Amino acid sequence: MDFNLFAKIINQCSRQEGIDTIDIGGFGEPFADKLLFERCELIRKRLPKPQIFTSSNCYLMTPDKYDDVCKYIDSLKISVYGVSKEAYEASHRTLTYETTRDNILGLLERKDKPYTIGLLTLSDDNRHEMEDWIAYWQPKLDEVYVWLPHNFGGLMDFRTINKPQVSCGRPFNGPLYIHLDGIVSMCCLDINKKLVIGDINNQSIVEIFKSEAIKNIRRAHRRCDFKGLLCENCCQTNYNPDVLVYASNKERKVGKLNSNLKVVAA
Repeated sequence: MDFNLFAKIINQCSRQEGIDTIDIGGFGEPFADKLLFERCELIRKRLPKPQIFTSSNCYLMTPDKYDDVCKYIDSLKISVYGVSKEAYEASHRTLTYETTRDNILGLLERKDKPYTIGLLTLSDDNRHEMEDWIAYWQPKLDEVYVWLPHNFGGLMDFRTINKPQVSCGRPFNGPLYIHLDGIVSMCCLDINKKLVIGDINNQSIVEIFKSEAIKNIRRAHRRCDFKGLLCENCCQTNYNPDVLVYASNKERKVGKLNSNLKVVAA
């Protein structure tokens, strides 16, 4: 994201109350961003109280970045989809297991490390070693959990959508998702911008929250009638506690909105 656009967003956020977390992850890899820590520094200056969260596979979180990681990032969700080289590299394709593992273990040696959350998303490549993954990472990280994969609004065929459907709650509670070009989506699962509610380039956050687009989505969610919306084919409209296969932190529950905070889950 252009830094001036990013600064505009953060400056607007600084004038709002009730913001507890800034998530600087999104669909990309945060450590591929050369301006990552400049962005974090700006957040700290303008929003000193909210925690900074990001999600990463940590392949690019090399030791030279540890100081800034510990200085700025409060909560780090680590996606590591295998405990063996074979399973990990089958899941992460071009990444090498040893590099990722060593980057994570190196950070964990720091006394000032962020709160760490380990994530395993199950697939045919790693399902067989779930117990080994838990046994390896749970003692090292602050918490771990294992999920079945999302279907990203019907983009992936990982979960069956059953009737009746219910609201996921996001249109009423957030979080707001801003794409790198400034387009604002109602949902963090909206990869292809099918649930757009505004454009931060020419609208304020307040205007977007009061827009007709978000009102229409809220009306649909109150009625639980998602016809014509991305939500119609989204697995988040089904309540199924079994999709959270394991959680070391028993406060993590299906149906809560954020997986970034230290005490709640998505």
